[in-house]
Amino acid sequence: MVVAIAAVWYWKKYSGVLWSFLLWGSLAWAIGVTLKAAASIPTPAIINQVRDALPPHFADPVLWIYIGLLTGIFECGATFAFAYIHRIREANWNEAVGFGVGFGAIEALLVGVGYFLMVLVVIFIPDKLPPELLKFATAGSDSLWVIPAPIVERAIVIPLHALSCVLIIYAVRTRTWRWFWLSFAYKTVVDAIAGYIHLTYGLENLTTLDAWIVELVFLPFGVVGILGLYGFRRRWQLLSVEPTE
Repeated sequence: MVVAIAAVWYWKKYSGVLWSFLLWGSLAWAIGVTLKAAASIPTPAIINQVRDALPPHFADPVLWIYIGLLTGIFECGATFAFAYIHRIREANWNEAVGFGVGFGAIEALLVGVGYFLMVLVVIFIPDKLPPELLKFATAGSDSLWVIPAPIVERAIVIPLHALSCVLIIYAVRTRTWRWFWLSFAYKTVVDAIAGYIHLTYGLENLTTLDAWIVELVFLPFGVVGILGLYGFRRRWQLLSVEPTE
């Protein structure tokens, strides 16, 4: 939760961006994730059918890609739709990044709230949790080193979301669709990796060491997010002096 609040506070203070861009980003995330959740309802049945129909060395990669595509289609799709709003399409670099920060921060905030409530339930009424959820909530609880892992994860994911949104807004504004497809591939690959971890190991089975290895796997994507954001500032400056590509 603190990561989400800090990201919004920093970008608002640094750029002076209007709250509307942060809120639009949050709304795009909410719509995209809601649609993705609805589309994910048959996922358990699809997993079983694919595993029954294909040998494991084919079935599992297909399922990882399927999970990644759900994110690419619905999260990038929601951002794409919002990018056609005139004020967002004509946003400057600070505003486009603000949209992306809002997109990532609302996810971090709600994930943080969910974890916080789960911890309260584990502490005060653990018998109310289903066994599998209790196992997930207490995974790695034998070490305090597990506590910073989800904080680091959110710090990685916010710039990742922000770059994805900036790429899509730029693509719509300049009608250079390779940037949309780059954003689509970026997020699809990230969630395909998450799908691999979930289907192969199970989040509830991850040890403290496993959790940190996962963060190291995702760290390069967060670094690319930060570098990509600042790399695109120059492109935005050129929009006012050069014809679009």
